[in-house]
Amino acid sequence: MSMVLVTEVDEGITGPEVDESIKSMATNENILHVAMFPLSKQIESVTGKPYRHLSIHNICDATTAAKIADIDDRYAVILPCRIAVVEGKDKKIRMISMNPEVMQAMSLPDDALGPAMDVAKKMDAIIKGAKEGSF
Repeated sequence: MSMVLVTEVDEGITGPEVDESIKSMATNENILHVAMFPLSKQIESVTGKPYRHLSIHNICDATTAAKIADIDDRYAVILPCRIAVVEGKDKKIRMISMNPEVMQAMSLPDDALGPAMDVAKKMDAIIKGAKEGSF
């Protein structure tokens, strides 16, 4: 089992367009888009040199996060709520997210696994829409 899923974005869609699509799709899926970290801009600011697109989106369902964190504080780092938008060295834009099978492999109790898988379905819908630049 791979820890992450990699989704190639359709040709012609830019990293900033994917960022905007993710924000819009989160609203469509009725899940909170907590933050977007424009890492490429931060890298450029620190180095003074242009950098390929790199951003991290945090999307969250607070009650699900609490259920998982209440099982074990360490699980907070593997919540299924992050999407990285990365322009590869090959110039292709990809989204990288946690594989929801990781949550299943952790043997979470049903009252946490069910909501976690619901979040995973919303994340999948967000990624599928953003892959083609949907709003």
